[in-house]
Amino acid sequence: MLRLFMGLGLLLSIIAAVLVAWAHQLPEAMRPDREAPRSYLITNASLLDPATDNVQANGHVLVIDGRIERVGTGALPARPDGVELIDAGGRVLMPGLVDVHVHVFDETDLAAGLAHGVTTVRNMGGFPFHLPLARRIERGEILGPRLLTTGPILNEVGGRNGNALHEAVDGADEARASVRRQYAAGYRHLKLYSNLSRESFAAIREEAAILGMTMSGHPVEGTEADPVDFAASLDAGFRTLEHTESIVWYALNDEMDPEGVRRLAEQVAASGTMIDPTLVVHENLARIVETGGAHITRPAMASYNPVIAGFEQETFEFWAQYPHDDRSSMQAFYVEVTGALHAAGVPLTVGTDSGVMVTPHGVSTVREMEILVDAGLTPMEAIRAATLNGAEALGMTGQVGCLAVGCAADLVLLAADPTQNIASLYEIEAVMRDGRWLDRDALAALEEASHHPSTLRSWWRLGQHTWAVR
Repeated sequence: MLRLFMGLGLLLSIIAAVLVAWAHQLPEAMRPDREAPRSYLITNASLLDPATDNVQANGHVLVIDGRIERVGTGALPARPDGVELIDAGGRVLMPGLVDVHVHVFDETDLAAGLAHGVTTVRNMGGFPFHLPLARRIERGEILGPRLLTTGPILNEVGGRNGNALHEAVDGADEARASVRRQYAAGYRHLKLYSNLSRESFAAIREEAAILGMTMSGHPVEGTEADPVDFAASLDAGFRTLEHTESIVWYALNDEMDPEGVRRLAEQVAASGTMIDPTLVVHENLARIVETGGAHITRPAMASYNPVIAGFEQETFEFWAQYPHDDRSSMQAFYVEVTGALHAAGVPLTVGTDSGVMVTPHGVSTVREMEILVDAGLTPMEAIRAATLNGAEALGMTGQVGCLAVGCAADLVLLAADPTQNIASLYEIEAVMRDGRWLDRDALAALEEASHHPSTLRSWWRLGQHTWAVR
């Protein structure tokens, strides 16, 4: 019997080792060349600095070991030994984009983001693999955007908007225990969902303050029996309050009332809360309705995870057959409300919900910026939302989303000036990530890699996560 148990243990160990090795398999395009330089002098660049609100010609950037060492115009600095030279040819050089709301299910999601100039992302719903993956990226083992993550999504048992991927709590004691458990696992940021009870919401806030954890999430609505006022979410100290759609739903009851919008914008502005509108994900839902489902199979969906698409199939079918046009009118209203928030002085970020609801990574970040311009932001203001504001939301001001000494060398080279036409962000010439230069060929390889997510790996991770939050 002992030998039987020993044999079974050995077999399980072998299976575990095989799974670990398989989970670390990557497309070749995502394997950094460890011998490649990370120090460059980029010359003849038009420097787009969102902090100074302008674009300066004849600029240069000196990068040493993945950090910006010098930024200037005019006379070039001496080039240190071992520093490669890049002539930008007068093209626009700007900080890499920060997407503060994505859902990563496979490494190829990161390839899609980086191929479109997204150099930092915040995953909004942690799985067991996310923290180790973030460490591998930081060690330079994987080529992808810098990855930050919240813990598993916290919601109430029996909540109207719950699903199997949430960590469901039942009251204050369980809420506190969940926060402590997430902290012990290594998470430092919490994501709160809409149907947390008043007691659970208060307990999460208290425990997060004790542990020094930050929070973001949906407006917390409470339960049907005991609703929580919208103002409570504005008072909670969220790094970002997510989704104009959710804000309109709860704060305005979806009423298209101009006076109500004005009051809401003033209320949010007075609170100082940063809003992450995520307009593109609802736009995609509206497009499914408008096209009778054809939007689901558009070319950009080549990188969309088929496992997630399978889970969402019933939702796709429902909206593809939806007989009304209210989603289009509501999308226009969400854009209008976002514009009103901006006009009132509310700071906005760029988040997309990429990875769910037919919203692919990377390309959706640029589309979100286009919609922000439709909402009334200037292109430069949309760029600030996707760089400086995103960095602030992540607690990384002066580290990412910036073009200054000491910032990470996460840069994007563009053929045309996006302050004149935000759509220029679709035409990327090159990306630098942590000092690694990725030319058009490297970006094309990343884009191709993004079209091949691992179905088996995605299933394995979904299973791991579902077990972890039981």
